Amino acid sequence: MRKLLLFLTVLCFAAIEAMAQAGSGVYVGGHIRRERPATVQKLKNSGFTYVILFNINVETDGTLTTDGETVCRDGEYVFGATQPHYVDDVRELKTWPTGISRVEICIGGWGNESYYRIKDLVDQQGTGEESILYRNFQALKNAIPEIDAVNNDDEHCYDVASAVAFHSMMWSLGYHTTLAPYTRKSFWNSLASLLNASCPGACDRVLVQCYDGGAGNNPSDWQLEGLPVHAGRTNYQTDMDTSIQQMQSWHDNNGVVGGFVWVYNDETWNLNAWASAMNRVFPSREVTTPAVTLYSNNNFGGYEVMLPVGEFCAGELSVYGMVDNDIASYKLEEGYMMEVFDSSDLSGQGKVLTDAEMSRMGAWANRISSLRVIPTGDNAVTEMPDEADAAICFYDLQGRRIPAPPSHGLYMVRKNHLITKRIAQ
Repeated sequence: MRKLLLFLTVLCFAAIEAMAQAGSGVYVGGHIRRERPATVQKLKNSGFTYVILFNINVETDGTLTTDGETVCRDGEYVFGATQPHYVDDVRELKTWPTGISRVEICIGGWGNESYYRIKDLVDQQGTGEESILYRNFQALKNAIPEIDAVNNDDEHCYDVASAVAFHSMMWSLGYHTTLAPYTRKSFWNSLASLLNASCPGACDRVLVQCYDGGAGNNPSDWQLEGLPVHAGRTNYQTDMDTSIQQMQSWHDNNGVVGGFVWVYNDETWNLNAWASAMNRVFPSREVTTPAVTLYSNNNFGGYEVMLPVGEFCAGELSVYGMVDNDIASYKLEEGYMMEVFDSSDLSGQGKVLTDAEMSRMGAWANRISSLRVIPTGDNAVTEMPDEADAAICFYDLQGRRIPAPPSHGLYMVRKNHLITKRIAQ
């Protein structure tokens, strides 16, 4: 029995770890700046759990640029002179309401010589605090601390020593490293091994390209040093359903725990539909005790998504796998209700749903963009919040919102969007 419990415990932790490394990502080109703020909002609502900003170029003198504009020079962030909204926009990507929890910058790409320049600068100056690489990437981190990682898309230089030195420096500045290989497996394996030997945890995932030059890649061949593997397609490679089927096959047969798409640089595809489908393949949220099950078709048909207690904007619903405006029926567990909204951020028109199940939702079918799952009765939390918090809302025990508590009987108090206490008066 003891051995069985230990085995089950190991399996449980392995499942939790795999889920923590799962998710869906998208490379984002200069379109995010050219068409802001609409692009920022679409990314927040998409359900992609991470975005990779393409790209940061390193010039011969260590200046950081993108699309011909200077980002950091001589240890100072200067991008605000031409892109005054960029800092706030990147910060906004991770600010609720959003499904995004990680932001990376990409260095490299086909035809990009940044890693040759990094090698030259490392050879000339090293990576200490006085080096131009250190000062410029520190300036970038100081300006936008929301950037979590640097995505290495070296497709030309492949110098292990300078790459390890550079990414060790980036780790000291607070950047993780992800790898984006499509060839030269020995280089990437050496980089992952040596970097994590000197800076444990610095390199935390592999994003193998299975498109263009890497179209023939088998993700099973890219298990590097035990790192989680994400495999990528392009949004123009084929239709979405075919790509999702391929990702499902990678998940089932090739040890792939996450997926990504190249590239969001136009409006010819539906980010939310892609991300939601990918998140059903690569779930990053574990729901052990679901409070509600949502269905994409009437009569509890189509795909299903389970949710715990909480509140969910459009992006968060997509993280769990639900496409925006796709809820057509539902089943609530006993002791829960839902408050649904037609806007992405728990605003707009709303309705409280207390029926245990609805096979057809009438006017609210295919209209819900955000929602709250609220415990009622004995499931309600018994701790009363600080009266200095946000405004109080009151519900009767049937889940109907009421303007003020009754002078007698039972009612529930909600603060900060959660039922916090059941009260008798």
